[in-house]
Amino acid sequence: MLENLFGSKTRVKLLNLFFDNSESCFYIRGISREIKENLNSVRREVINLEELEIIKSVPLDSLDLPEIERTKEAREKRKYYQVNKDQLLYNELLNLITRAKILADKELLEKIKLEKGIKLLVLSGIFVGNQRARTDILIMGSVDKNKIKRLIGGLERDLEHPLRYSIMSQSEFNYRNVMTDKFLFEIMESKKIVVLDKRR
Repeated sequence: MLENLFGSKTRVKLLNLFFDNSESCFYIRGISREIKENLNSVRREVINLEELEIIKSVPLDSLDLPEIERTKEAREKRKYYQVNKDQLLYNELLNLITRAKILADKELLEKIKLEKGIKLLVLSGIFVGNQRARTDILIMGSVDKNKIKRLIGGLERDLEHPLRYSIMSQSEFNYRNVMTDKFLFEIMESKKIVVLDKRR
């Protein structure tokens, strides 16, 4: 989907890398190894994204590197890049990239949704662009935890990103809800995607 929209598989991989690691900095050769794409293609797309102000170069002296490493980087004239959170469309792009991933994994999400015993399935964290959320997936019900683990493992492989998930029984969910448990309250009151809700 994103390849059709952005016109380049390398560019899509770059966007995923930068937006999934918004606090990290990358240099071109390292990016090429990370996303397993040709060095020249990566260099070309990095220039394009920098011109669009979607990513920005980061001064070497602002990086948290030991002095010996900083000197080596300067000698090699290595240039680092980071996603530009000040870009006017940053949040829109983050949401678009995340939702595109969700659509790509719709089949796996449907398998989780159809898993016997699930009464509530909520997507949070990475799925809604909330990096500070304490979980990405909340599942409530009586489920086969090993099967859920395998299904979420499939999601992780497709998203190329580790996922944090929480499974609660209905009694635990109800207890936490009554006690206004901070963890549950943050999930249910923050931005989220409710995939399935059979509590009623």
